[in-house]
Amino acid sequence: MSYDFEFKQLLRAYRNGVISQATFESELTGLEAGASTNGNGNGGGGFKAFGRTYKSERAAVVSFLDKVRAGEANGGEAFSAWAEVCTTDCIRTGIRMVAEREAYHSRVFAQRLAELGGEARAMLTEAGRKATAYLGDPSISDNEKLLDFTKRVGKPEDAIKPICEFAALLKEDLSTKEALRLFAEDELSTAKWIWDACAALNAPKQHEARASDSM
Repeated sequence: MSYDFEFKQLLRAYRNGVISQATFESELTGLEAGASTNGNGNGGGGFKAFGRTYKSERAAVVSFLDKVRAGEANGGEAFSAWAEVCTTDCIRTGIRMVAEREAYHSRVFAQRLAELGGEARAMLTEAGRKATAYLGDPSISDNEKLLDFTKRVGKPEDAIKPICEFAALLKEDLSTKEALRLFAEDELSTAKWIWDACAALNAPKQHEARASDSM
């Protein structure tokens, strides 16, 4: 990436109020020296998150927002596909609400990405396409889909842990930091609801299985 491009992106972030003057000057000094700081006192050591090192906090945020934007858009489509074929009355409206929640996350993160001068590069993955096809398959029962979700996502509190940890690292981009706090709460709410629905709807089958084993 050229110096001119990075300088323009940095200047745009400063003019839009995304970063402070002190951060702008610090980043500019690092850029001119051939390295960037992360606003957390690491000098040229970079910003560490998700097991890798980014050249700055902003670079990490842009990368995260782009990936989550794409992932949440896919989530919205997948849950919408599920709602269309859902045959369990008590969860159909809930599935629709989850679809809307995923979709609005994508829109908000896309807007924040644009405000930071980032580009929407992440695309729908093969895993994402398979997830939509799976949830939209009318031959698969809602109970099976609920069980699959809880198995893949794991415990709700564990599922949102990476989001919370990343948000805690942010020192300069307080706007994204607060958005991620709300995002984590939404994801926790969704996961808990699905876990509860799974437990309620699969309890009769589990009871029947135990009764059968005791005969």
